Amino acid sequence: MGSQRGTATVEWTALLLLVAATFSVIFAAGLAVDAPWFGRTIRCALLAGCHGEEAELEAAYGAEAAAIVRAYAPGIVYERGTLTLPVDFRTCRRHDCSDAPAARGEHVGVSRAGRRATVFTHVVDRRASGGDLFVQYWLYYPDSTYNGAARRVSTTPLIRDTPLGAVAGKVAGRHDDDWESYQLRITPRDELYARASAHHGYAGGRRWPNLNEVPGAIPVPRSGGWTRATGWTRVSRGSHAGHVVGGPGPERRTEADGLELVPIEGLSAADRARGFAVPPPWEKPVYSEPGRKDT
Repeated sequence: MGSQRGTATVEWTALLLLVAATFSVIFAAGLAVDAPWFGRTIRCALLAGCHGEEAELEAAYGAEAAAIVRAYAPGIVYERGTLTLPVDFRTCRRHDCSDAPAARGEHVGVSRAGRRATVFTHVVDRRASGGDLFVQYWLYYPDSTYNGAARRVSTTPLIRDTPLGAVAGKVAGRHDDDWESYQLRITPRDELYARASAHHGYAGGRRWPNLNEVPGAIPVPRSGGWTRATGWTRVSRGSHAGHVVGGPGPERRTEADGLELVPIEGLSAADRARGFAVPPPWEKPVYSEPGRKDT
């Protein structure tokens, strides 16, 4: 009995030290601890060490930046009708392993096939030269479809091989593989800004309608899309284009502490060499130049 109590004491002490370390890193970085998602950071520290990812993040970014990457990971809100979760492309690239129950108003962190909601991370640190710290969170989905209704028409057996089916397929704008992102910018004055990728640019708090998501439309010029960070990003149905929102509301969501974080910097050469229908994050100009307006 004494041995069990001793073990429990050691484990509890380790948890307290982990929480204290999280606080100390955030304080040392000068970041606000009253952010709406900070409570989730503490829960994350207490829940099996955020799925054991600390070593990977720290190896990629160092202790301070790794703590920031975890602390400010976003919660994800899904527009009604969106079943797929962002997943790890190394183990899942289809809907049968990425789709999760349509649990309106509830947290969903695991697909029906047992795949955990996963976000790939990347850090660009310009603080040494007086610049900003950028944290990119990249979300992979098996495919993208602008217009779900047109997609259903284009795949209807009696229609798909007709001219109407061909037109519907083009209007649907479907393609395999989809990479979207939520990006965080921390200024030297410790101000937190965020933006979410949408077609041909970025969205801050802008909601639907989004003319950049209309197939065939002339892209609408955008600013960088940076807006005050809230800790939440919302995923549009089908296209997965995002925008920053104040909270989850009544929609299905994945809480930040339900996400598995995987640093892109730690991916193997073979993983990076996998083929995608669209450019993966590490082939995009914004990956190395995080202030760019293009996605």
